[in-house]
Amino acid sequence: MEHVDRALEAKFEEFQISRASFDVLAALRRNGKPYKLNQRDLMRGLFRTSGSMSLRIDALEKQGLVKRSPDSEDRRSVFVTLAAKGVALLETVIPAHLENESSLVAGLNRAERAQLIALLRKWLVSLEEEVAHGRQLYLGMTLLDSHASTKMRRAVGLPDIPGLLVNKIAAGSRAEELGFRKGDLVTSVERQPVTSLGDLRKILNHSEPKTKKVRVVRGVETLEFRLTSSSI
Repeated sequence: MEHVDRALEAKFEEFQISRASFDVLAALRRNGKPYKLNQRDLMRGLFRTSGSMSLRIDALEKQGLVKRSPDSEDRRSVFVTLAAKGVALLETVIPAHLENESSLVAGLNRAERAQLIALLRKWLVSLEEEVAHGRQLYLGMTLLDSHASTKMRRAVGLPDIPGLLVNKIAAGSRAEELGFRKGDLVTSVERQPVTSLGDLRKILNHSEPKTKKVRVVRGVETLEFRLTSSSI
């Protein structure tokens, strides 16, 4: 998967955008003309925090690929629209992206590709229910995505803090051994914010440092766990 991620990212970099930026542009285009979405809906659809989505849109706006406009019915809300330059870019990027994806499975014949598609579909269906509720499994603990985590904390009167909420811990799991508890909020690793399971894995998979500091909020108290390569 790491090889695939690198190959996809490298192709997007040829067009001076990242994979995350492409996801935003593609989401706007999928919505149909006038390629416009409320920023809040865009954030939820892509499972991003408000802060990370704002930064992403700031960058795209500077590149002239999207435009922001106020919501006349809600002064706190903003619409994001795909600019003409963004539409033109996607006309070039999408075919290149599809060709790149095709090249990644070039070593498989038609029957093998069909089998791979069937297996991936089965796997995705098995994950759908979990993802729909923002649940993701790691180290034997079930984590809620940042949006679901914020909602859960608000429900019990805790402050909004971006992170991944521990919703369940399997008995005898690595998470239990390391001291994690249900209700803990994983906010950062090595001072890098964590708002998705992808963020968490990416940071933990770095070879250095060998012992990584994981910041966790328990209620309103901030704790720090240390994960070694063997723990991960």
